[in-house]
This record gives sequence, structure tokens and C-alpha cells, in this order.
Amino acid sequence: MLPVPPATGADPCQRRFEADLYAAAVAAGEAAGLWHVTAYSWPYVYVTIAAGDGNGLGMRILVDGYPSTAPAGQPWDHDAGALLPPDRWPTGGTAQQIFRKDWSVGHGYAPYMACDRIALLDHPWAESNPDRAWNAARTIAFYLQQIHHELRDTTIPGQQ
Repeated sequence: MLPVPPATGADPCQRRFEADLYAAAVAAGEAAGLWHVTAYSWPYVYVTIAAGDGNGLGMRILVDGYPSTAPAGQPWDHDAGALLPPDRWPTGGTAQQIFRKDWSVGHGYAPYMACDRIALLDHPWAESNPDRAWNAARTIAFYLQQIHHELRDTTIPGQQ
């Protein structure tokens, strides 16, 4: 975890996000090897989330408006500082349902999940998947857990 204290004088969304980012739930996920926060610069957090093959998927997550507005994630190449090309998106397991080349590419590379801001615009997730849908009581740890859950049986192409 990045050793940065919560911002003083920041807007309420930023203060709330930082309190959740530096809370025990995110640290526990890092300690368990589920994810690693690689960088943070409001309003983005950059995370590598463990996949089933032992590799990690980089994600850039927009968190402005947090927590009333859901996070908006994108597969991210941390080294290049750019969107991860679709040919390097996770495969296997439920990956094709979440990182959909037929939907995600046209929707800002967003994962098609009940907890993602962009997917929430197109689907009534709250009614069909309330246990996995974003709401203002959720935290960034919930979002990371949902992504990790979908990556448990996947492979990240191009990594060894």
C-alpha cells in the first residue's frame, strides 16, 4: 500500500475515498496477494489484480464522485501508461463475460459488471444482482473484490 495519508482540505469525495483506500479491507487484500495498489493520484487509483494464472491485470480506476458514483475501471498497462489492448485482456473463466470485446471497447474499456459505473448506465444491475451492484455503502475494497472474483480462473495473455 502506498504510504500517503488522507488529504486535508480535499473535497468530501476524495477524503472518503482515501479513508477507504487506506482502510484495513484494502490492506488485507494486498496482504493476501489479491491486489496491489501501484499508484494513486486523485481521481485515479492504479491497481494490479491477481489472476488465476498467477499474473496480474493492471487496472486504472476513476473514483470521482465516490462513493455515491460507482468507480469506473479500465484494463491498464502500467508500464506504458495506457489502456491495455484488448488482445492482452484476460481469457478463460468468466473473463469474456466481464471484459467483453463486443461491449467494453465501445464503452471506454469498462468491465461489464454490476459494480462498474459505465456498466450501470446500460443495465439495471441493482434489481438483477443487488449483492454485486454498487451502492453508496460500498467501498473500493468491494470493487476490487468483485474484479478479483472474476479473475480467479483466468489467464493474462502475454505474461509469463
